[in-house]
Amino acid sequence: MTREELARAIADGIIATHVEGEFDSVSCSTAGDYPSIGISQWEGSRADDLLARISGGGRYAGLSYSDIASSGELWNLEGLLRSEEGQEAQRQKLAEDCLDYVDALWEIPTLDDTRCTIYAGIWCPTSTSVVCRFLTNRQWNYDLRNLHTVRALFKYQYAHAAGCDEYAEGYANRADATYEYVAGLDL
Repeated sequence: MTREELARAIADGIIATHVEGEFDSVSCSTAGDYPSIGISQWEGSRADDLLARISGGGRYAGLSYSDIASSGELWNLEGLLRSEEGQEAQRQKLAEDCLDYVDALWEIPTLDDTRCTIYAGIWCPTSTSVVCRFLTNRQWNYDLRNLHTVRALFKYQYAHAAGCDEYAEGYANRADATYEYVAGLDL
């Protein structure tokens, strides 16, 4: 697959599995009082960039989650993200992000299987640098060309390696959902 085809496959996987969220998702970040929005749970300047791409979205840029919630604007923000224009803006931003994911993942020499690269790419919204470091540190002891192996690594080791053991159960579920999606692809 070309870089663009691989990025498109990763974006399609993030959208199809909803592992990050829905188009209209708005929640408070686990890292602070700011919104985490959309199909890829963009935060901070990345969320502000997305909002700037949607008519009327700029008014939410830079606001804390508490400010949005206390003003009664959550429903309106969700509607904006759910709108046709909001979904298209998210698809465009996600496509751009996924090109960056592909570039980063291609730096890992033994991650050259298409399915395994798509699988790892679907994890990149959690943190591209953490995903790449995680796989780089395992590339010589594990077969990163085997989808079952890559799934097991993410299912049983990623939460601890990423320093967020409290998400281990959710990450295990994500590992399985991502595996089911990628294994079913007609490549």
